[in-house]
Amino acid sequence: MQQLDEQDYIRSKLFSGDRSAVRRYADLVVGPGASYWQLARYELITMLFGRVSGALGLVLRKLFYPRLFRRCGKGVVFGRDLVIRNAHLISLGDNVVLDDGCVLDGRGAGPQGVTIGDRVILGRGVSIQAKIGPITIGADSDIGMHTVIHSQGGVEIGRAVVMGGGCKLSGGVFQTVRSAGTTAGSEMLQREQTRWTKGPIRIGDKCLIGMGATFLDGVEVGEGAVIGAGSVVIRSVPAYAVAAGVPGRVLRQREEAPALAPAAGAAR
Repeated sequence: MQQLDEQDYIRSKLFSGDRSAVRRYADLVVGPGASYWQLARYELITMLFGRVSGALGLVLRKLFYPRLFRRCGKGVVFGRDLVIRNAHLISLGDNVVLDDGCVLDGRGAGPQGVTIGDRVILGRGVSIQAKIGPITIGADSDIGMHTVIHSQGGVEIGRAVVMGGGCKLSGGVFQTVRSAGTTAGSEMLQREQTRWTKGPIRIGDKCLIGMGATFLDGVEVGEGAVIGAGSVVIRSVPAYAVAAGVPGRVLRQREEAPALAPAAGAAR
């Protein structure tokens, strides 16, 4: 396992040094070192256009929201009441759909950032937050409403993944160590906690994930696997396996579809 650096977490960034509340707010929503002009632009765009309903709102957000992002492809649909933070670390592909109430926060994604591929649909209320490590969602994937994707070590979701509503992907491991009564050191040491990761959570191409499934730190789900609703995946699942349960376990392997016989009278 790799220990995560507490200096990379938002608490350390917000409360280190003597800074004004406005400066801390700018660091939180726009990014460390953001100018007050960048903060004003963010506030104006989200305040004026974020809650406008109907076709007018879609048109206005299509015109102005792309200016916030590292990259924004063609034909992106921005729903109402989006929470967008550290958008300079977020890239959107062509024809992405962000339904109402989604949260996109790239604050700890690093240089790789948060990348959402072409034709990805994020259902209503999906939360994507890079605490530490990048997040990637491959093209043509559907992420069900109110799913939570938080990286502490990274998250990689492949192409053409279908994920039911209410799923949770959250990396990171807490270790608790009793101190000898001292309160010196960092805040996490005062809490008698340290944070670690086994590596990214990886979901392979063409996986089908049932509603409410949970994925813990460092697991890998192979291509074409099926995960049952409500499962808690604490260990890796091989490609084309069917897994379910708490904790999740492999039930069987998916069989290949039989080759189709030629139709009667077909030319030979």
